[in-house]
Amino acid sequence: MVHLYAEHVIEDYDRWETHHEANADARAAHGSCGTQVFRKRADPTTLLVIQELEDDRLEEALTYFESVEFQAVLDDAGVVEITDAGILDRVHEQNV
Repeated sequence: MVHLYAEHVIEDYDRWETHHEANADARAAHGSCGTQVFRKRADPTTLLVIQELEDDRLEEALTYFESVEFQAVLDDAGVVEITDAGILDRVHEQNV
């Protein structure tokens, strides 16, 4: 598995979540196996969105996330800015 992350600055969480949920099938069609979203306690308008992908679908997912179609979803969701984004490889996992 590979993970993509993006830090979103948003206008309103409820608006963002509604659009994010509505876009789940499109993300899955382009390789997403699921999403985790974290919000900064000190700044509730900043989210860290992590997409889990199969390794062999990374390029397909990147193409979708860079598309005009996905940019329209971000705009409709009230994403003001993506301040950071990249690819992560899991190197350690531990359950207590």
